[in-house]
Amino acid sequence: MKNLRTIFLVVAAVIFTAFNLNAQEQELPKSLEIPSAIGDNMVLQQNSTVNIWGYAKPKSKVAVSCDWIAGKPVTVKADAEGVWVVPVAVPAASFNPHTVTIKAGKEVRTLTNILFGEVWLCAGQSNMEWPVRKTLDMKSELEGKMNTNIRLLCTGRIAKETPQRDIPQQEGKNTKWAVCNPEDLAQFSAVGYGFGKELQQALGVPIGLVDASFGGTYIEGWMKKEVIEADSKIMRDCTKIKHKVWKGKESHLYNANIYPIRYNSFAGVIWYQGCANVSSSPRGYAHSLEVLVNSWREEFNNPTMPFYIVQLVPYTYAGIKGAQLRESQEKAARKIDHCEIVGTMDQLDIPGDIHPRYKADVAHRLAQTALGEHYGKSVGTFRHPSYKSIAVVGNTIRVSFNNVPTTLKAEGRINGFQIGVTDPTNEKKIKFYLAEATIEGDQVVVSAEGVTAPKAVRYCFNEDVGNLFSAEGLPVLPFRSDKNNASLSAIPYIEQPSEIAVTVEAQKGYYTMGELTEGAHMWPNLKQVVSDVYPRQFEGFKMLTAISKKKHKTPATKVTAHADGRIYCLARNTADIRKYHDKHGWKLITPAELRAITPDGKKIAAQYICYREVKAGETVSLPRVVDHYSLFVVAKEINLVEVE
Repeated sequence: MKNLRTIFLVVAAVIFTAFNLNAQEQELPKSLEIPSAIGDNMVLQQNSTVNIWGYAKPKSKVAVSCDWIAGKPVTVKADAEGVWVVPVAVPAASFNPHTVTIKAGKEVRTLTNILFGEVWLCAGQSNMEWPVRKTLDMKSELEGKMNTNIRLLCTGRIAKETPQRDIPQQEGKNTKWAVCNPEDLAQFSAVGYGFGKELQQALGVPIGLVDASFGGTYIEGWMKKEVIEADSKIMRDCTKIKHKVWKGKESHLYNANIYPIRYNSFAGVIWYQGCANVSSSPRGYAHSLEVLVNSWREEFNNPTMPFYIVQLVPYTYAGIKGAQLRESQEKAARKIDHCEIVGTMDQLDIPGDIHPRYKADVAHRLAQTALGEHYGKSVGTFRHPSYKSIAVVGNTIRVSFNNVPTTLKAEGRINGFQIGVTDPTNEKKIKFYLAEATIEGDQVVVSAEGVTAPKAVRYCFNEDVGNLFSAEGLPVLPFRSDKNNASLSAIPYIEQPSEIAVTVEAQKGYYTMGELTEGAHMWPNLKQVVSDVYPRQFEGFKMLTAISKKKHKTPATKVTAHADGRIYCLARNTADIRKYHDKHGWKLITPAELRAITPDGKKIAAQYICYREVKAGETVSLPRVVDHYSLFVVAKEINLVEVE
């Protein structure tokens, strides 16, 4: 205790400079204020110096005493803006509850039930925000005995124009530290909780988790204003954000979620974000992520703070923008020390779902990464197989990988590989073809019929879903051997569709019969036609289209199969099909995208082909949706029966 007291007195002399609160148009504090980030039930980072901090009347004295440190309380003076900070030495992890007493004039606050352990920040957008109650493989946690050695703090999921003194309060949301309980756990990040639970079990210490996540948000929103303004690349990327909610709101998430916890200490950060930036700056994301990591490390006074990134799942992003974002995530992870990437190519329970409803595997991979990389535990292989190099051998390309201790494996056809040659119409581009791939130990050999002079390989560098793993069970990260951003990947592999006939019983006069081919008319009352972007496997299939009406709900339609196989429909909104997945068995074919083209050549209105397994004679209902680009019916042959 004597050594702790000495450290306590030395570091207490350090006074932190706060932002000018007057500039934030907030009143100066008039009494003792303890922020939500410092409170009852919190966990303090073990074996480190942490801050007990808050606000008081400017220039007033604040005394802080900790029950684990002998001697007199340490007194500091609040600065001109009312901020006071007392650094405190915290010993090794302890399950014994401790107290901190804070005095300012006649005001006294005692913080109780404080534990020492490991504290992690769980940040990002909707997949980090996705709560335990909505997670299919983790919501059962709400029914069992709560682990009271896990403590939870949620920053409220809110944005503000100016930095906030405390986490903004919202009705019905708890923004204070809580001992793990069913009510708060239900709303907490499933990935964050699963990660923390595994750490608690492996390390045998208390765990504190801070959930700072907000769906649909851009990385620029999580950065300090001064950091953005000092970086011309990020400033330029901010102008590319066109989202009606987040345009011009860079730093607003930092202001409400990170600034109010800026003096807290963390063991590390887990980060699940990037979907929003696919539309604005997928290639610039690597730089932005590096700047974010460095700025947060500076913010939390932890220059080597671990930062673990979850890669985006395949979705319905157009072209290669989604792939470029994933590439940027991996690029940042390779460049930054104590930074790792966690792959998710196998995490889609519903193809095309941007929000996988199973989170346990992602949480486990993050925990294994932290245990192996940061805590030095023997957890086996935790780094994913990743691209290393290629060697052209005749008409094949042999691909070598990093992080393959033994061999690679796959079930069935290896999906996702494409092989590229110089584009005969433009030597500056590469033309890619679907390829066959075979495993040879820890390498993959790639080839394609008719390709004799290959020069590049891509694996899932689009929205294809890969199925290549290390023998240890970790999916291979998507990659490209080339650096050509002007070259699009080939259309992903799609199984040959069922060529069965169907009978469609529908409202009289609702559908118009057509054929799925380039130039085909899509909506009888609009001028758009099918562009050159559509799955050629469905070339020549019959297609029932309908008039486009805004806020129109499609009528009840029955489809009867004439043979075993699949029936298909074409949907504008992937969310509509996801609603029908569980109850009605419809599934999205992720890469089966079709786009319309306007008379002036603009490609719009992405459609996605969905299917349902059926038996001969089986009748099913077509999903009913509200959308002015309504559902189509697609089949090799269609017998239309119109009813009143």
